[in-house]
Amino acid sequence: MRIRSPEFIWSFSRWCHRQGWKRGARIVKTLNWAIHKCLLPSEAVVGNDIVLEHYALGIVMHPQVKIGDRCRIFHHVTIAAESCIGSEHFVIIEDDVMIGAHAVVIARSNSTLVIARGASIGAGSVLTKSVPAGEVWAGNPARRIGEVGSRQLAVDSRQ
Repeated sequence: MRIRSPEFIWSFSRWCHRQGWKRGARIVKTLNWAIHKCLLPSEAVVGNDIVLEHYALGIVMHPQVKIGDRCRIFHHVTIAAESCIGSEHFVIIEDDVMIGAHAVVIARSNSTLVIARGASIGAGSVLTKSVPAGEVWAGNPARRIGEVGSRQLAVDSRQ
């Protein structure tokens, strides 16, 4: 991981937050915004090997986010929650999830939204519901269009 990468700067911001250095975490978060134009909260819980494509340009996240390992998030993605910071409700993105460019993921008021292991969210989608493992969802509003790695995907998207 490159030192100037948004992932590295974000991980340093999260490390500062875990150490109790709230002001330092905020300064590092602001530095990431100044360099990469992304808002990545130091309060988020993030796994290993996350990839923020296109230098995380325009990615905005709510602090109530938990992201698993090996996730791939493209540019201009918004991950939001209509719940208070510190509540028990989260947006949970499990391992090996891909979220396409310009997607909007919103957990409705006081509810948890889960994007399960191996799921994919299409570019430009607006997602407000939980997604089962291994499914592809796309559209506005997002709906199931197939399964990851399925030849049936092309047929399902025409329906």
